Parts: sequence; structure tokens; C-alpha cells
Amino acid sequence: MLTGGPGFGKSSIIEEMERRGLNVHHEIARNIIQQSIETGGTSTPWQDIDLFSKLVLEGRIQQFHESVNTTSFYDRGIPDIAGFLKKEKQAIPAALWQHCESLKYFRLVFITPPWEAIFQKDPERKEDFVAAIKVHKALESIYIELGYKLIPVPMGSITQRADFILNFPGVRS
Repeated sequence: MLTGGPGFGKSSIIEEMERRGLNVHHEIARNIIQQSIETGGTSTPWQDIDLFSKLVLEGRIQQFHESVNTTSFYDRGIPDIAGFLKKEKQAIPAALWQHCESLKYFRLVFITPPWEAIFQKDPERKEDFVAAIKVHKALESIYIELGYKLIPVPMGSITQRADFILNFPGVRS
């Protein structure tokens, strides 16, 4: 599992792992936002955060169940939804929290730290760097509260960052 604020390199690391033939799950939220923009819909976090969160949760639950009993790497997980809601000072629905507690990923969660040199906004990522850091901090607190061990991914090339994760003790055993 990879988490961290938007624009800190998670998707690039996941793409590198996929190039290496590993089982990966891409960021669902980005797809939902892209589809909503293309169709003129309202399922974006800045238009309807409740609908957006519901759609992301459905997709992440599906990803979770697709990878039971296999080593998989995720670009964000179910707890990320709670982290984004926390950052927005929104209530975390009881059903979402129940999924966070009952659908547990591997205990080690890799977190990409804020890195301004690689950060950039795009049509799906509207946060500026300061807001991205706030997301990062909210995610840290949610994952810690859920009992995960956060492992910061060192800054470096995408290859170096992927190697760090894949060579971390216990990841592929």
C-alpha cells in the first residue's frame, strides 16, 4: 500500500512496479474525477464529496477483494477516503470507518513524504502544495489510528523508490 499527499510520487511508483510485472491497483479517485469531467458529472470532491467518497469506496472495496491472498501494491487504500474527509473537516461515516477497520491491508504502509520539487497540479489534482501537506498529515493520523506502521519512502528516482519498497524486509515474504 502506498499513501501520502497528492503529487508526491505514488502513481509513478505504482507504474514502475507494474512495469516490473507486479500486481498493482491504480488510483481509483483519479479515474472517477476524469470520467466526471468528461461527462459533465458532479462526482468530484469539489462538487459532491459524499458521492465522490461513495464511488471511491466502492472501487477500493472491489480492488481489496480482487487481491485477497496475493501480493498486491495499491495506489491508496480505503483509509485514504477517511483521511481526505478529515482534511476537509467532514464527518467520517460509521460505515466507512467500519470498512477501514475490517478490510485490513498488509500492516506496513509506505508513505511518500511531501516533495515540492516533483509536485504539480493537474485537472484531477487541484490542491496546492500547502493543501497537499494537509492531506498528507490527515492520512498519517488515520493510518496510525488504524494501527498501520508507516514507512516513509525516501526521495530519489522512481526506480530507487520502487526498489526501496520491494526490498523492505517482509514485503514479499
